Amino acid sequence: MIIKELSPHLANLIAAGEVVERPASVAKELIENAIDAGATRIQVEIENGGITYLRIMDNGCGMTKEDAPVAFKRHATSKISTEDDLSKIGTLGFRGEALAAIASVSRIDLFTKKRESLVGLHLHLEAGKITENEEAGCPDGTTIIIRDLFFNTPARMKFLKKDFTEAGYIISVVEHAALSHPEISFSMIRDGKQVFATSGDNKLITPVFSVFGREITSNMIEISKFERGNITVWGYITKPHLCRPNRSMQHFFVNGRYIKSKLMGAALEEAYKNQIITGKYPSCALFIDLPLNLVDVNVHPAKTEVKFAEEKPVFEAIYIACKNALEQNDNIPVLNKKPKEDNITGMQQVIEPKKPKVQEEIKKEPIENPIFKLNKVKLSPVIKPPIIDCDDDFDTPVNEVKVCSPVVDMAKVEYKTETVIKAKPEIKQEVKQEIKPSAKVIGEAFKTYIIAEDKDGFILLDKHAAHERILFNELKKTTQIPVQQLLTPYIAEMNINEFEVLQENRETLSKLGFDISVFGEKSFAVRAVPAYIDMADITVILSEIAEKLSNYCTPTPDEFDDLIHTVACKAAIKAGKATTQMEMQKLFDKVSNDNEVNCCPHGRPVMVRLTKYEIDKLFKRVNQ
Repeated sequence: MIIKELSPHLANLIAAGEVVERPASVAKELIENAIDAGATRIQVEIENGGITYLRIMDNGCGMTKEDAPVAFKRHATSKISTEDDLSKIGTLGFRGEALAAIASVSRIDLFTKKRESLVGLHLHLEAGKITENEEAGCPDGTTIIIRDLFFNTPARMKFLKKDFTEAGYIISVVEHAALSHPEISFSMIRDGKQVFATSGDNKLITPVFSVFGREITSNMIEISKFERGNITVWGYITKPHLCRPNRSMQHFFVNGRYIKSKLMGAALEEAYKNQIITGKYPSCALFIDLPLNLVDVNVHPAKTEVKFAEEKPVFEAIYIACKNALEQNDNIPVLNKKPKEDNITGMQQVIEPKKPKVQEEIKKEPIENPIFKLNKVKLSPVIKPPIIDCDDDFDTPVNEVKVCSPVVDMAKVEYKTETVIKAKPEIKQEVKQEIKPSAKVIGEAFKTYIIAEDKDGFILLDKHAAHERILFNELKKTTQIPVQQLLTPYIAEMNINEFEVLQENRETLSKLGFDISVFGEKSFAVRAVPAYIDMADITVILSEIAEKLSNYCTPTPDEFDDLIHTVACKAAIKAGKATTQMEMQKLFDKVSNDNEVNCCPHGRPVMVRLTKYEIDKLFKRVNQ
């Protein structure tokens, strides 16, 4: 094979594969150029998700007729000039690759004018080649129009999603830019309709309100400028009671640049430790400033990841700032307002590789009490279900079904105390024994597990997992999901992306039992919901459904089942919620007589048995 130098056009196409992933990538690069140009007003307009039309207009410094053509050449930039500049990058753009890469896969019209110039300049490019270069009348600043993205690389089109999903990605880019630059006025127009706007009043709360909405913003805690060493932290975080089932509303910024950071996320969530339930996550708009030479932004093609020279000080600064803010806004007095700086556990999980946990050393002298000799006894496996991102609720008794369901017979399995068997999507253990109709519920443990007794031993039932599976099976079998009409409409406020996705999928929502209509800029009036759904869960479940729908074009049967599972999960009894003896017995009988209820939709077991023989072995009442 002969080694050949790539042509400039082919090199640009390859670069476009890294820089121009989708229309949102184009919008991000062009908005960053506008910010670097000193703009105080930026308008973004798109059609068809930005695929056929994307326009960015700013009132920045503009370009001269000499500079504008050079801007579309590869590695042409005004932002760095020496090697030292790479170690202290203060601008959003710096590589000089974006315009060349974008131009190589689209048709571009550029209008630009310097403030001191009498006339402006118009350039037209096709696949990276300038076909028109002429004077034109235009306002100060730069307007760039991108048409027919990927027109010459049609294979890239198949990796794009539905128009409203691509539009949602662009809206997210605009939101991040607005949060990081409250001094700039932003507006976003989608298919002729304005969907986002900020005033540019230089108050962070203004874009926070536009991004998060009224309900979340009113429940946010402000972190004023918190300084620790040469690191400054500020922004807004949500109160613990208003956490979400995912991290989609966590926005982190370093020196004015939006980034995705596991380190910053871990520090934030460590501050909320023991204040929110497992599977819930805080929302935030969190900013840190630190010297430019202590952070490397040139580690990812999209510039959304950075590398800190020292991670520990960054983690500690965020953790302490958030912890202090949460404690100062707590209604319950805290004796020690200052968090212990040497007791930060979550940082090690991010900064250092995971190490096996080492138990404390036990004295080597033999212990005579037999209760401490359990390592010699073969016990049943302890099945630890994976943590799932869902809540549990149950207010309505379930119906009877006349079928028999087995449980896992734990006495037949040999087990060493050092081992833990993890729950898998499908429970593979062979069912040895059926629950007898005479099994009687005698109580519950931790308000999560129903305890029943029969002549053979104890049976433990995970009431959420069981009820979730029952509802999931019933909803799958029915042709019409049962709904409950609301006496007064419930107003669900969503973020702009969720709003757009749900509006585009109202037919799918109707099949799931939701009756919604647009009510305001980013809100829905909900008039009906699936049966069993609690009013308090409506916004959360709509948010989860929107997240799933954003990844689907038209839901397949399996994807629709996934949506049904989301409904069932929210409708099912909540772990930690007490249930009456009658409710427990009815749920237990339902599971006992339904052989389809052997694991929840997540794959966790519904029941386990602890036999009398196994208990007797623990107490040395039978021979081993």
